[in-house]
Amino acid sequence: MNLQIVVVIFVAALSSIATTMIGYRWLDTPPRIAVIDPTTLVAEQLKQLQPGMGETAIQAQGQAYAQRLDRAISNVAQQYNAVILVSPAVIHGAPDLTQEVRRSLNEPR
Repeated sequence: MNLQIVVVIFVAALSSIATTMIGYRWLDTPPRIAVIDPTTLVAEQLKQLQPGMGETAIQAQGQAYAQRLDRAISNVAQQYNAVILVSPAVIHGAPDLTQEVRRSLNEPR
C-alpha cells in the first residue's frame, strides 16, 4: 500500500515538472533583437556640456551619464523583452529602440 502512494506521488511530481517545462517552452516568449544608436545619444549629451567646465567636472558628468544610460538601456531591454545591440552591428530588420532609451533617460529619477 505504501509503495502505491510513493508511485502516485512520484508520477504526479514528474507530471508537474513536465507540464511546467512544456509551459515555459511554449508560453515564454524568447527575447527579440533590437538596436539603439548610442552615438546619437552620447552626441546629445555632449551638447549639454557647459563651456569652460573643468576636466574633473566633465568626467564626473560623463560617469553619471554612463550610469544613467546603462540603467535606461536595461529598463528598455526588460520592458521590450529584447537583446539590445548597437545599430551598426545589425544590417537590417531589427526595431530601433533609441527613442525609448532617450525617453527613459529623460524620465525623472
